[in-house]
Order: sequence, then structure tokens, then C-alpha cells
Amino acid sequence: MVQQGPPPRRSGRVPASGRPRRGWSDGDYADDDEEYPPWAGPGAAPRWADHRERERRRLGGRPGPAVDEADAERHASPGRADGDGAACRPRRGGGGRQGAARARRARRASYIWGAAFVAVLLIVAGVGYVYFHQPSPPPATDGLVTTFQPGELKTVPSACSAVTPATLDQYLPGKRHMVVPKSLYGGAQSLCNWSIDARPVYRVLQVTARAYPPSGLATGNGSATFAAKDAYQQISLAKTHPLKASRLPKATLSQVPGLGDGAFAALQVPSAGGDTTNLLTVVVRHRNVLITVVAQGPAKPRRGYAAVSPAHLQAAAVAAARDVLGQMPR
Repeated sequence: MVQQGPPPRRSGRVPASGRPRRGWSDGDYADDDEEYPPWAGPGAAPRWADHRERERRRLGGRPGPAVDEADAERHASPGRADGDGAACRPRRGGGGRQGAARARRARRASYIWGAAFVAVLLIVAGVGYVYFHQPSPPPATDGLVTTFQPGELKTVPSACSAVTPATLDQYLPGKRHMVVPKSLYGGAQSLCNWSIDARPVYRVLQVTARAYPPSGLATGNGSATFAAKDAYQQISLAKTHPLKASRLPKATLSQVPGLGDGAFAALQVPSAGGDTTNLLTVVVRHRNVLITVVAQGPAKPRRGYAAVSPAHLQAAAVAAARDVLGQMPR
């Protein structure tokens, strides 16, 4: 029987699979500085049973770091599976710190948005409070009166019912025609007109009562009484200086004593188409109320109508003004 010699010496290169073949001894690879394929990384080096001893000899006898061979084998290749069948993945460095930072950022963002929401609510609440709970305006500090004072009137009595039938029968005898113009100031004004056209009598009686309110445009302290005083003066000025468009002559004014807080009579004699008319106006002020009565009739006899004197017309106007004045509180 032929005795076999020692097996042929194998090449020092690692097979293409990168893994040592079974049966290789430690003596076959005494040199640790062997070459490996380019794709073999640090974790792909072959590992021997006495790997620790080899590492110690390579480091000059110094003991190497304690490495759990099973753990090293498990994590040498990220794609290999561990004993439980789960893929071994490289550990993430600082994962706990990153999670804590993300949690802090999330909490900070929630605080910021919460504070912004609270601020918006406070602004809306403040605007609503100011809008719905505005305090009443403070009283005027410059002495300007903006409310009705004691004794001043907000409304006036009805002019049609205030003038008595006795006054109408005396100064407008016969069958009268009454007209009630619409007020532009509500209960603060009342108007009523009477006329009679039956030869030889022709008369017209117009009565207006108006209560003036306080006004910042009025003189004095702007009270309702001062507003009525201003209107009283304006009517007087309009009678003595009428507008050209009115085609009325200048009036002759005279004071009427003992009537309200002040009264005057204005006589104008306009002409139109050969007819001349006596136009008599009496204006009476009572506190903040003005009573204006206009009486008119022919100045000269014409076309079957008898003339009426200014004195008679003034008496009629004064009587009607007294009737209205008697219906107002003292």
C-alpha cells in the first residue's frame, strides 16, 4: 500500500467567498497582514478560534480589549441575522438626545401657539368690552348745555285745538276752511291754518308753535332757550331784511308788551296784480317755544271785498297767540 505524503500547500489568498475553508489549521495563516479583496471591509476579516490570542500577539503581548466574540460576530456584517433571526442593525448614536430635543421643540412650539391664542382671545375680549360697554360721554366742561333744562318744553300743544272757537268767530266770521300742514319736527311742532273767502270778508290766519332743542350752534350756553332766542332774532331780521326772492317789502316792527317772554309785530304791505294786502306777523317767545301767527286781508277794497286794517289783523294774531300760550305749562 502506497503511503501518501503531506497534502499540497494551499494558496495564502482567501477564497472568493471570503470565508476560510473547513480543515484549515492555524499554521496555514501565521501572517496576520494578509491581503483581502477590495470589497472586504474591516468587519469581513476571517476570525479564528484563538482570535484573541492572535490579537494579543499582534499588539506585542498587550491584552486586547475584551470583545464578546458572539456580539462581534453578530455585528461584523450589518446584513447578518442574530440568533433570534432579527437583522442586526448598526446602533444610532445620540438617538436619545435627538428624541429629547424634538420633544423640547414640540413643547416650546405648543407653549408659543398657546400664548398667541390666549393673546388673541384677550384682544377680542377687550375690543368687545369697549364696543358694548362704552361709558356715557362725560358732561361738557366748557359750560355747553346739551340737555333740556327745567321748564323747557320738548313738545307743544296742538295749534288747531288751542285756538278757541270764540277767537275764530270774532276775527274770521262765517264758514271757515281749516288746513293742517304736516309737521317736520314731530311733536315739537304744530301747525294749523284757517281761511274764509266770502264777500265782503277775506281773511287768512296761520298759527305755528315750535319747541327748540339745545344746539351747539346756539349762542350763550347752547341751551334750548338760547336756541329759541336765536330763532326769534332771525325771524325779526328776515322781516326787516327780506330776501329778494320773496318779493316782500321791508316790515315795520313794533313790540307787543305783556305777551310771553317777548313778542313783536311786523307789518308788510305787498302788492301783486293791482291787489294790495296787509300782512301782519306776531312772534311770541315762551322759554324755548316760539309761537308765530300770521294774519292777512285786503289793504284796499277791491272786487267786492272789504279792506281790513292792520290793527284788526294784529288783534286777531295776538288773540290766537294768547290761546296757544294758555295751553303751555307755566
